Amino acid sequence: MNRITKAIEYNLNPKKLVSQGLDRRKRVYRSLSDGRVIITQHFTERTVTPGGDISMQCSATGDRPPQFTWERDGVVVTTDARYSLGQLMTSDNSVVAQLNITRVRVEDGGLYSCIASEGEHSAVHENRLDVYGPPYIRVLPPIKVQSGESINLRCPFYGYPISKIDWEYKGKTINSNPFHSRYKRNQKQKRNAPTVNINGVLTLTEVSKEENGAVFTCIVTSPSGEMARRAFEIQVIEAPVLDDLLLGNNLQEGQIVNVYCNVRSGDLPIHFEWLKDGKRIPSGLKVVERSSELFSALVIKKVSLEHCGVYTCVASNHVAKVNRSTELYIKVAPKWLEEPSNSSLLLGRRGAVSCSASGYPQPQVHWMKKDALLGTWQPVLELAGGGILSLPNGTLVIEEVSLADEGLYSCNVENGVGQPLSKSVWMSVNKPVHFESSTANVTSRLGHPVNLACKPLGDDPIRVTWTHNGNVIDFRHHRSKLTETKSTLGVVSTISIQYSEAMDGGLYQCRASNPYGAASFAIHLTILEPPTPPSDLRVESVSSRVALVSWRDPRTSHAQYYSLQHVPQHYNVWEHAVTINVSRKDADLRQSLELQNLRPATAYGVRVATGNQVGVSLFTAPVHFTTHEEAPSSPPNNVQVEQTENPGELRAAWMPPLKETHNGLIVGYHVKAVPQGSSVSDINDSRTVKVLHQSGKQETVLSGLLKNTRYAVSIAAFTSAGSGPFSIPVFQDTREGAPEQAPLAVECTAVSPTSLRVGWQPLQAGASSLVGYSVLYAAEEDVWHNQTSLHTEIYLQGLLKYSNYTVKVAGFSNYGTGPFSYPIVCATLQDVPDPPADIKVLVLSGSSLLVSWKRPEHSNGILLYYTVYVKPTSSNGPPQTYRVEEGRTSAEVKELGAGRSYEAWVTASTRAGEGAPSRRVSHTPSSRVVAGVASLGGTVSVGVGSSLLLVCQCVGVPPPRTVWYHKHNIITHHPRFTRNHDDSLLINNIDPSLGGNYTCLAKNLYGSDSVEYSVVVLPLPEAPVLRATPHKHSILVEWEQPYYSHNKSTQKISYSLTWKVANGPWQEAWPAARPNLSVQKHTLTGLKCGTKYSVRITATNKVGTSQPAYLDVSTLGGVPIPPASSEWLWSNSSHLYVQRAGWDDGACPLRAFDVQFRPLGTRAWRTAQTQSYTDLSSWSSYESGRSGSFAIGDLAPGTWYQVRVTATNEAGSVTTIYAYATKNEDGSEVGPPSELLDLNMIVIICSSILLLICLLSCVYILVRRQRSGNLTEYRDSITVDNKSESGNLTANTSHTNLANMANVGNLSKENAINAQNRIYSAPIHMRNNSKHELYEISPYAQFAVGFRTFGHVDNQDLPGRHKHRFDTETSFQVCSESEDSDSISKSTLKSVPRKACRQPHHR
Repeated sequence: MNRITKAIEYNLNPKKLVSQGLDRRKRVYRSLSDGRVIITQHFTERTVTPGGDISMQCSATGDRPPQFTWERDGVVVTTDARYSLGQLMTSDNSVVAQLNITRVRVEDGGLYSCIASEGEHSAVHENRLDVYGPPYIRVLPPIKVQSGESINLRCPFYGYPISKIDWEYKGKTINSNPFHSRYKRNQKQKRNAPTVNINGVLTLTEVSKEENGAVFTCIVTSPSGEMARRAFEIQVIEAPVLDDLLLGNNLQEGQIVNVYCNVRSGDLPIHFEWLKDGKRIPSGLKVVERSSELFSALVIKKVSLEHCGVYTCVASNHVAKVNRSTELYIKVAPKWLEEPSNSSLLLGRRGAVSCSASGYPQPQVHWMKKDALLGTWQPVLELAGGGILSLPNGTLVIEEVSLADEGLYSCNVENGVGQPLSKSVWMSVNKPVHFESSTANVTSRLGHPVNLACKPLGDDPIRVTWTHNGNVIDFRHHRSKLTETKSTLGVVSTISIQYSEAMDGGLYQCRASNPYGAASFAIHLTILEPPTPPSDLRVESVSSRVALVSWRDPRTSHAQYYSLQHVPQHYNVWEHAVTINVSRKDADLRQSLELQNLRPATAYGVRVATGNQVGVSLFTAPVHFTTHEEAPSSPPNNVQVEQTENPGELRAAWMPPLKETHNGLIVGYHVKAVPQGSSVSDINDSRTVKVLHQSGKQETVLSGLLKNTRYAVSIAAFTSAGSGPFSIPVFQDTREGAPEQAPLAVECTAVSPTSLRVGWQPLQAGASSLVGYSVLYAAEEDVWHNQTSLHTEIYLQGLLKYSNYTVKVAGFSNYGTGPFSYPIVCATLQDVPDPPADIKVLVLSGSSLLVSWKRPEHSNGILLYYTVYVKPTSSNGPPQTYRVEEGRTSAEVKELGAGRSYEAWVTASTRAGEGAPSRRVSHTPSSRVVAGVASLGGTVSVGVGSSLLLVCQCVGVPPPRTVWYHKHNIITHHPRFTRNHDDSLLINNIDPSLGGNYTCLAKNLYGSDSVEYSVVVLPLPEAPVLRATPHKHSILVEWEQPYYSHNKSTQKISYSLTWKVANGPWQEAWPAARPNLSVQKHTLTGLKCGTKYSVRITATNKVGTSQPAYLDVSTLGGVPIPPASSEWLWSNSSHLYVQRAGWDDGACPLRAFDVQFRPLGTRAWRTAQTQSYTDLSSWSSYESGRSGSFAIGDLAPGTWYQVRVTATNEAGSVTTIYAYATKNEDGSEVGPPSELLDLNMIVIICSSILLLICLLSCVYILVRRQRSGNLTEYRDSITVDNKSESGNLTANTSHTNLANMANVGNLSKENAINAQNRIYSAPIHMRNNSKHELYEISPYAQFAVGFRTFGHVDNQDLPGRHKHRFDTETSFQVCSESEDSDSISKSTLKSVPRKACRQPHHR
C-alpha cells in the first residue's frame, strides 16, 4: 500500500516532484544538458487487442551504465507470471532494457514510463499502451500536497477507445474556462480556478489549507457510452518551520554540550534527523539524540576534538523537508597523528612524506629544508622553485624526485593553542630502474641482421632478463648473441641476430630490476617477408563503364595492399596502365574492386599484384574483358597539363570529345603550346604537334619547350576533313632544369696541412634557379667526398696532410646537379712528421752502438733527415746528436764508454720542422757482441704476382749465421725464394700461398736475435655480381662491390661496363673508368624492344683487374600475339572487317599490319593493304564506322574467304590465317564451306588413296619376303616405307592448320606473359682455393646446340691446380659447368670426350 501511495503521489503531485527533483520532463532536459544520462532508443505509443504479447524497449547511455525502472501510471512494475523485465549491455556501453507482457489484458493499459538512473542523474521516457476494452479508472489513496504549491492530476484510466475525459468538483464539471470563484463560501477572494487541458490533466495552482479534504472526480467515457468514474481526495499539509539551533559558547574539551532544535509550526507527524558535516552522526562519537513531537536535542557528555564540525537538524513531514545548521568547535592544542620519519625517495618518481597533527583550530603545517651551503633553514616551497606541493593534511609531495631533493627537512605544526610541534627528518634519493621510453618498434627484412638494444638506467646492481613472446630466450642458439656493457647511467644489453627468420618476429620484453624497483621495455620486431601474387583472378560482372574484378586472397603472403592495373587491350603496354592501390580487407576471403570510368565497347586487360612493406609481388596473368557498348558523350574535354620530371617538358592528357560532336571518325588531335609573357613574343617558340587518336584517354608529352616558362596548352580534334576549334587554354609552367654549364676558373690553394681553399667564377642565371654548388674531392686511392656551398668558394677541412686531392665543382638547382668542371689537382701543406714507428739499439763493440729505426707512419711531407740523440742514462747533460740523411734508417754511434748505459731516441724532420721523438731505448756497450738483427719487421702488403724483398741486417762478433723461416718452417731451396749475400730474402711471383709470417733468425756464440715480417698478399678483385632489370627500351644494370676477405677497408674501385646486341660488337657504357660511388647501377637506354643483349663488367683496383662477369638479358616484349579465334573479324554482304584491337602487340609497338585475302579453295593471295602502323592518315578509305577496323571491300556476298594477317614489331612478326564468310544480301549467315569443292580436301582425299595403295604394296612385299626367309631385308623395307609414310602424313595437316591456330596463339601469349618483369642475375663466382672459376647456370641463360668446355690438350692429364687469366677482350663459349659444378656429375664428365671442349681463345 505504501508503494501505491508513493506512486500516486509521483503521478499526480507534480509540485512535490519538483521539490524532490523528480519531475520527469525537467529531469529529462536536465540530464540532456548535463550529458550524464541520455535515452538513445525508446518505445512508441501503441494500441493492441487483448490476448496477444507485447514488448517495449528502451536504450540509454551515460558515464557509467545506468539502471532501468519501469512504471505504469506511476506504479513500479515488477516481475510476475505475465510481466518479465530484462536489461543487457551492448558493445558501445549502452544499456538496453525490455518489458515483455504476455497475454495482454485490458487492465494492462495505461501510461508506461522507463526511467534510466545513474547516481543523482536520470532520464525518463513515457508513452501510453492502450488495450481495447471498456473504460476503468484505477483506485488511488488520498493525494497529499504542500500548502501554496500547485498540482497536476492525471486520471489513471485504462480501456480503449476513449472519447473524452471530464473532471467534476462538487457536482459541477470543470472545463477549460476558469471559474470566477472556487467555493461559494469564499467568493470574494480571487484565486486561480482549476483548469483541464486537452489531454484531460487537471491543474490546481496555489493550493491553500482551506482546500484540505476537497474531492475531485474523474469521468472517462467511451464512444459507445460506457462510462467510468473515480473520486480523488486532496489533503493539504503545512511544511514544518524550525527555529535557530541553540548551542553554548566558549566550549572546551571535556565539557557537556547540548544542541536544541525547536519546531515553530507545521503539520504532524514530524520526523527529526541529525547530520554532522552533511552525513549521519557516527555511533563511535557517543552522541545521544532525544526527540519529541515538536523538538529534538543532541547531548554530548564529554566533548572532544572529533566532535567538532557542522551539525544539521532535519525536520520532515509528508510534504516537505527543512533543516537548520550550527557549528560546534573547541580549542585543542596540536597532537601528532602521523609523525614524520626518515624517508628514502625514488628518483624520477612521485615522493610523499606524511606529517599530520590534530587540534582545533586546524593546525597549520610548514615544511622547511636546511640549505647545504648556507646552513640555514628555508621554506621548502621557496627553495625548490616548483614541483613540490604541501597538501592540506600536511603531507609533503614531490611530483618528480630529483637528486637536489636529498637533504634535511623539518616539519613544523602550530594552531595558536599550546606548544607547536617540530620534527627533523633526512630524505635520501635512490635511482630505481627506468627507461627513457617504454616501447620501440623495429622492422627488418627477412634474412637481414637485427640488433635489439635495451638501455635501463638506475643504480647498481641492475639485472636484465629477455623474453620473446613471453618465453625466456635461449642464447645458446648460433644465430643470436647477448652482449651487456655498463655505462655511466646504467647498463646496455643488446641482442644481435645474425640473420633474421620469420619466427624471430614478435614482442621482445627486456625486464630490468635493482633493489629500488623494476621496469620493462618492449620491442616489437616485425620481420617483413616478400609477398606472393594473388590467385583466381576473374571478372565477376561487366557493364558499359564499370567492371567488377575479384581475386582470391593469398593469406600466407603478409599482404597489406593490392596493386591492380588495367589497360585498354589495343595498348597492351603495361607502362601505360592505370594503377589502383587497394587496401586489403581482412574479413573477406575474396578481394574485389569495381573498376570505374571505363570506356564503352573497349577491350581491357587487367592484372593484380600483392604488396607489403618489402615490395610488390609479380603480377598475375592478365584477364581480358570487353565493356558493353553505349552511346558516347562529349567533345575534347578534361584537358590536363602537368609538369614532367624533365625540364622543358609538359605532359598533356585529355579525353575524347562527345560522340555527337565527332562528325566523323576522329583521326587525331592537334596539341598547341604557346609561351606566355611579354618577354616571350617569338611565334617560333610556339609548338603544335599531331597526336594520333587512340581508344580511351589521350596523352602526349610536349618536349623541347622553353624551360621555366608558362605555356598555354590547347587541344583540338581533327578528322580527314579538317581541324575543329581549340579547347580553352590550360596554363602550366615547365620545370626548371639543372645548370647546363660547369663553373669556370676553378682554382685550389693550400691553406694549411689539413685544409684547402677552392674558388670559382659564379654561374650565370639561366632557365634554372641556381641553389648552390657541389664540390667533389678525393685523395689518391680514396673515395669521393661531397660538400656544398652557397658561395663561390669553400674551405675543405679535415684533410690528410701533404696529400694530393682531385677537386671538381658543379652547380645545382632544385632539379639536380649540372656538369662538373674539369678536375684539378692540388696538395695540402707539409707538417712536422710523426715519430719513427719503432727503434732498436744493438751493440757493435765495447765503444759503439748501432741505432736502427722505422720510417714514420705518416711523414706529412718530404723527409729531409733524421736526428739520432744519444746520452748516458745517468747524465743530466745535453745528448749527442747525429744527423742522418733521409734514405738511411740506421746509424753507428762511436766513442762511447765501455760498461756505461746509454739511451737513444730518433726524430724525423721536414721543411715544417722536427717531429716528435720516438720512444727511448737503453743499452750498454760491451766487448762481447751478441748477434743482433737491426732490421725492424712488421706487416707488409703486396699484390699477387709481384716480387718482395725482406731485409735482415745483422751484427755480431763473431759474425752470426742467419736462417729464414716461413710459417715456422725453414726455407731451403725453393724456386720462388732467393737468399742474397746480405742475408735478405727475395720472394718472386708471390701468390696467396706464400703469405704469412717470415722470420729471420741470427745466432752466434753469445746469443741470438730475430725479426718477423707478416706478409699479406692482396688478391685481384672478385668479379662483381651482376643483376639486370629489363624494361621495354632500357635495361637497369646493378652490381655489387667485390668482397675482400683479407681487408674490409675502403678501396678505390673502378668499373668497366660493356654491352652488345647478339652477334654485335662490344660497346662501352661510359667513356672512362667509373669510380666506386654509392650508387652502383647504370641504365642502358635506346635499346630495342624484345631483343636479347649481353652485358659484361670488370672491377679494377690498385692490384689489378678482376675476371669479367657476363649476363644475358632480353628487353621486355615479344612478337605480336594474334587472337585465338576469328571473333575479331566481322562482315556484311560486301566487306570483311578485321579489328586491330584483337592483336596484342606483345608489349612492343606494332610497326606494320599486313592483310591478305583469297577466296577459299584458290591459291593466289591478294593484298588488301600494306601500311605502317605509325601513319594512319591514309587508312580512312578503309575504315568503317567501327574504330580500329581494317576493311576489305568489293567482296562477293555469301562467300567463304581466307584472311592472312601479318603483324610486325621490333621483336619480329607473326602470320595467322583465318576463315571467314561474307553475309548474304539479306543479312543472313552462310553455312559451312563446301568440302567437295575445297582444293585442300581434294588433296587430302588423293593423298589418302595413295597411302592406302602403298600400305597394300608393303603388306604384299612382307608376305613374299617372309616366305623366302630373308627377314633382315623386309625389316629394312618396312623402315623405309614407314619413313615415306610419315612424310605423306605431314601433308595431311593443311586443312587442320586453320583450326589449330588458336593453340598457337595461346602458346605465344603465354610465352609473352612469362617474359614480363624478369630480373636477370649473373652467375655467382664461388670462392674456393681452386683456380677454377665455377659458374652457376642462369635459369634464363640460352646456349647453343654445340657445347664447348674449358678443355686441355689431348692425351694430357688434367692439371690439379691451374689459373686462367682473361683481359677485357677475352671471348669464349660456355657449354657446360666445370668439374666442380653441382649440376653435372663427375661420371658424366668422364663420359664426355675431352676434345669436345677447347681452351678459351685469347685475343
